[in-house]
Amino acid sequence: MNYDEFNTEYTKVLDKIRGGKCSWSELSGHVTRLRQGTANIITPVERAQIDSDLAALGQMVDLSRRTNDREDVWTITSEAVRRASSGEGTVADRIARIAASIDEITTLANRNPDEREALMQSTSTLRLLHSSLKSSLQAEQAEAAAAH
Repeated sequence: MNYDEFNTEYTKVLDKIRGGKCSWSELSGHVTRLRQGTANIITPVERAQIDSDLAALGQMVDLSRRTNDREDVWTITSEAVRRASSGEGTVADRIARIAASIDEITTLANRNPDEREALMQSTSTLRLLHSSLKSSLQAEQAEAAAAH
């Protein structure tokens, strides 16, 4: 499996989650399958994105086991992660989407104290991706400024 194939499969899994068509046991199987299928991808940027995406799915597995009845934190969180993980747009667009998703999950965590810890853990990979992209953008801007 190459990175594009992984990204396609990852998006399909997120769509199943969003549509309520994926139990935690199925999701766990998808995570295992994707992890095994991408073991040979070693390009640093692609590997980092894959590891981040798989960590987020793993956190969703844990979260799905504890979803409370008051609010479907599972679906909301998976949709926020899906939006944040999209590679579409500029780096600045991606940074803004990730920040919005982190804010959305944090608000959700504040409304669901029993799920707060698990929900905040689900933002950890998003925070890493946010930090990485922000550093990348700053380096690009510095290079552009130096070129002028």
